[in-house]
Amino acid sequence: MEYKSENRICQNCKQSFTIELDDFGFYEKIKVPPPTFCPECRIKRRLSWQGYRIFYKRKCDFTGEMIITTYHPDSPYKVYRQDIWWSDQWDPKSYGKEIDWSRPFLEQFKELMLEVPHASLATVYSTMVRSDYCNAASACKDCYLCFKITGGENSAYLNTVVDGKNSIDCSFLNHCELSYGSININKCYKTFFSQDCTECHNIWFSRDLVGCSDCVGCINLRMKQYCIFNKQYTKEEYHRKFLGLDFGTLEDIKKFQKQTEEFMETQPRKQFHGVKNVNVSGEYISNSKNVHDSYLFSNGEDLRYCQFLKSGGAASSYDWSFFGDKSELMYECCWCGLDSSNVKFSAWNYYNQNVEYCFGCHHSRNLFGCVNMPKGEYCILNKQYSKEEYHITVEKIKKQMKEIPYIDKVGRKYFYGEMLPAELAPWYYNEATVYEWFPTTKEKAVKEGCNWRNPDPKEYQKSTVQVPGHIKDVEDKILEAILKCIDCGKNYRIIRMELEFLRRFNLPIPLSCPLCRDRSRIKLLNPMTIFNRKCAKCGVEIKTSYAPERLEIVYCEKCYQQEVY
Repeated sequence: MEYKSENRICQNCKQSFTIELDDFGFYEKIKVPPPTFCPECRIKRRLSWQGYRIFYKRKCDFTGEMIITTYHPDSPYKVYRQDIWWSDQWDPKSYGKEIDWSRPFLEQFKELMLEVPHASLATVYSTMVRSDYCNAASACKDCYLCFKITGGENSAYLNTVVDGKNSIDCSFLNHCELSYGSININKCYKTFFSQDCTECHNIWFSRDLVGCSDCVGCINLRMKQYCIFNKQYTKEEYHRKFLGLDFGTLEDIKKFQKQTEEFMETQPRKQFHGVKNVNVSGEYISNSKNVHDSYLFSNGEDLRYCQFLKSGGAASSYDWSFFGDKSELMYECCWCGLDSSNVKFSAWNYYNQNVEYCFGCHHSRNLFGCVNMPKGEYCILNKQYSKEEYHITVEKIKKQMKEIPYIDKVGRKYFYGEMLPAELAPWYYNEATVYEWFPTTKEKAVKEGCNWRNPDPKEYQKSTVQVPGHIKDVEDKILEAILKCIDCGKNYRIIRMELEFLRRFNLPIPLSCPLCRDRSRIKLLNPMTIFNRKCAKCGVEIKTSYAPERLEIVYCEKCYQQEVY
């Protein structure tokens, strides 16, 4: 069949979007129809299927004991403690359902989601040592409230991390140690309140540094040492000036951050964050080839509309958000990967092949519409079929989904080829990852057909302590106090590891809760949206995540390289 680019109207937001010739080629390759949602609405729908960091206490439906989980106590889902869920003490096939050909298939999938037990958390629990309050995690020791982390030690409040040690309050951190308040840093040591830095140490309030050390308030430096606001000093001068700085109060930090921002407004920004790419568009992408309209990963090839593929090794896929790692032919998936292939319309599945419309199915192949089934094969709605029966029945289901689509509560139709509806996800909008990247109000979310979790008044009590202004005046009794976040009003505590770190580096007690601090850091990242703009130096047309109305000075790649190197 011969294709050409087409403009279509999104079924959700009613805005126009374009399906390119290459897009049609991919859809034909994996045998799916073109999407009816635009790219942004598709990613919002996918991110609704990842709930990883809002914790609750509720009873395990197997043992009856209290457990930590991402499922609210009022959630209708059955929840098992992790070791029970992964064991052979229960059989997911015992929940298998016959297909009712007179009803929408996804309606039957919804019922199965409510019947089959869910894992309390999504960790490789056998590798977790004294790290009970972490999720989407593996190989952690003495960590607290760390999420999407592979390898952590003596750390707290980290999000999206590979190998983080002795660090507090960092996001998108790889192979770093003794860092604080930073985002998107790689192979750094003692890096504080900084962003987009690689192979640096002893860095404060800096941005886009490579191979630098002992720098404060700097931007766009390469292999530099002893600099403040990009000005070179001798070693003695630098240390004398650094010792004159005091970051022990929030007022001191805010004052210095303002100075830094004013200085950085005078310096150019590169149109795109990334290195070693060929034919790539998007933001925060490195070591990739033929990747377009994508965001924040490395080692990708032949991808479009993909985001957050931690560990990389991703190929020949579209519309894939999390997880990555040696996988290919993924489409409309969230939280899937790890040696997977041909996975579609699914969430939280690792080590899979030929899986569609599944949730929580790991080490499996040839599944359709299954829930929480590790090591399954040739199953539909958790019911076992022979190989021949399976393939014949799957084709029949696809045809039935076209004839009897699932219709959600605002009237959107889900034929075969659409990601699982957001309203079927176990987490509400403000509990899921979608809220981190597309924050909105309850009213707007509900209007769009999303569920919303109302706050628990018990978590919004008055503070029991007046936090001293300077860290040197903070006593150990603050560890017993209840603090109240100045941003969201929710209660939080200071832990021993955190207090010792703050004292060691002369940093103040934070007045915002860990969740608000993380979301503030995420806002520092450039957005996923790409804009047309002109280079501020040579005037050439560029594509960049810096919107035209933003005040930053943005250079094309060539002009930036000439400026920095």
